Amino acid sequence: MFKVLLFSFLLSFSSFAGEVYGVTMPETMKVGNENLMLNGMGTRKATWLRVKVYVGGLYVKEKSTNSAKILDQGNPKVIDMNFVRDVEAEKLRGGWSDAWKAAVPQSQRTKLQAHFDKFNAAMGDIQKNQKIIVSFTDKGINVKFNGSDKGTFGNKDFSRALLSIWFINAADEGLRDGLLGV
Repeated sequence: MFKVLLFSFLLSFSSFAGEVYGVTMPETMKVGNENLMLNGMGTRKATWLRVKVYVGGLYVKEKSTNSAKILDQGNPKVIDMNFVRDVEAEKLRGGWSDAWKAAVPQSQRTKLQAHFDKFNAAMGDIQKNQKIIVSFTDKGINVKFNGSDKGTFGNKDFSRALLSIWFINAADEGLRDGLLGV
């Protein structure tokens, strides 16, 4: 009986905040000197068949269910994508390009396109159970592709614009709502 109570007690202090389709994410994440909180988790589904592609988590300084507040709050922020299927580089890059065009107005895209092109070129084939982590900062974005640091791209304006693809004219409203915790 004591072991059962002890186990239950320890589970109640688990550092994992959420689980979606077997993917767990911690309640908090440290970026530099900042402690970020898991705002929400959702699943990216693609094609008319609604095939699961990745489980994503959004980490922010202050939780919010309002995408405008998320976009406007200070950096850093993190999107953690845990892939639940293999995706070829060409399809991954095409998905990023489609989302970029849908979310970012043409005038802004023109100014930031060179940053986006460098970011998108850093994408490769991704396998099931691998991750892409994008950190959004005032100096741009940093990309970790399956544990490999792909570098920092852009500037503060590019950071905000890229983050907007999950919220403005989002290709997957279920993912958007999950990231917002609604």
